[in-house]
Amino acid sequence: MAEEGVYQSLEGLLNAKSIAIIGASRDQNKLSGRLLSYIINHGYSGKIYPVNPKEVEIQGLQCYPSIEDVPGPVDLACLMVPAAAIPETLDRCGKCGAKAAIIGASGFAEIGEEGEKIQKGLVDIARRWEMRIAGPNSIGICNFVNNIFASFSMSLDFPKIVVGNISFVSQSGAMGGSMLSRGWERGIGFSRFISSGNEADVQTADYIRFLVKDPNTRVIASFIEGVKNADQFKLAAEEALRAKKPIIAFKNGRTEVGHRAVKSHTGMLAGSYEVYKYFFQQYGVIHVEEISELFNVAWAFATQPLPRGKRVGIVSTSGGGCSIVADECVRFGLEVPDFTPSTEEKLAKIIPSFGAFKNPMDTTAHILAQPGMYRGALQTVLNDDNIDVVVMMLSTIAEPAATKMASDIVDVVKESDKPLVVTWTIAETLASNGMKILRENGIPMYERPESAVYALSKMVWYNQKLKELEM
Repeated sequence: MAEEGVYQSLEGLLNAKSIAIIGASRDQNKLSGRLLSYIINHGYSGKIYPVNPKEVEIQGLQCYPSIEDVPGPVDLACLMVPAAAIPETLDRCGKCGAKAAIIGASGFAEIGEEGEKIQKGLVDIARRWEMRIAGPNSIGICNFVNNIFASFSMSLDFPKIVVGNISFVSQSGAMGGSMLSRGWERGIGFSRFISSGNEADVQTADYIRFLVKDPNTRVIASFIEGVKNADQFKLAAEEALRAKKPIIAFKNGRTEVGHRAVKSHTGMLAGSYEVYKYFFQQYGVIHVEEISELFNVAWAFATQPLPRGKRVGIVSTSGGGCSIVADECVRFGLEVPDFTPSTEEKLAKIIPSFGAFKNPMDTTAHILAQPGMYRGALQTVLNDDNIDVVVMMLSTIAEPAATKMASDIVDVVKESDKPLVVTWTIAETLASNGMKILRENGIPMYERPESAVYALSKMVWYNQKLKELEM
């Protein structure tokens, strides 16, 4: 399908202007009731049509006995009925002109041959009516920019939804939802969350191709259990690379036991983990080995410019911290070069004589007495021609010094075109406002220095991939 075709065909699914909830419930402890409440409570501006023959009104909205009774056009039908009722319900939605459907029920390809046969029948129905399907076994789809919360994931109970430019596509709904809430807790912002489930119709590759054209998506993060069509995924990866929209992917099912778990969960054919790694490398997909690193890496890409090279300037309040970050740079293939003589001369006038004004630079605990000193030191390092990217390691900097330091970091970074990441090791309780300032100003912050350096190493790798594309 042409790029334009993919984008247009998924509009009803991903940018729905009207939603019908088939099997809606007034009981918000039920999945269908929770989904409806999220749509309402998060400020959806489109038409909402609860459908349930046993109800007249649900959660303050008129309820309709069937999809045929809905008075207006339906972009998206959320099918919240048992698996056995899905084929007939989907067919009726198609007859009524629904453009897309989310199928929440499980009990299809993941249960074996019979379930796979039924799942293929759903695709036949969708093709007949020119519909698109998310799922089965999907917990829903969210567009946080436009307040479309068509999901029953309890992660949407999070008190502060952080809107950003990362779109997250996950074949695992439960894992995806839990990860989303952890991301928000750290201040990471998302534009979309897509639970793709069994991918009977729309696959991860289709979502990626849509997101490549989505103006609110800068970075695509993906939890991948398996790829059904390698050619389509290759096409999507190539389009994303040309558009300079990085795909960060975590692949589970690495072992034989893990392969079986994937098959029983979404019905995916997991394939060889080594093959996936090679595939990702060939087509510019940024592969992360640990699930915890998926958003760590996406956060850096979402907020920082790409580094021009792999030369790292290290600025720390701790000599021990300097050595930790330097070791991690070596481990991940980055360089820690000398500062230029001019930079060293300037730093020698800024930091105490007992500090280290070479790279890595240790400002020492004297920073507590003169927190403004850090501003000049950081500015000098960022301006060094030998440095492409800066890692700042803050240790026991607590309030009120934390607020002053964070504000200075934000001001200096705004004047630079080089990426910077922060690793801050103190308990957040002691530096809460300082950390809040960094998050709110788009500066990625990590507890573990290895996570900060790992994220930068992926940015360096990706930038090199882009250069190869231009050759």
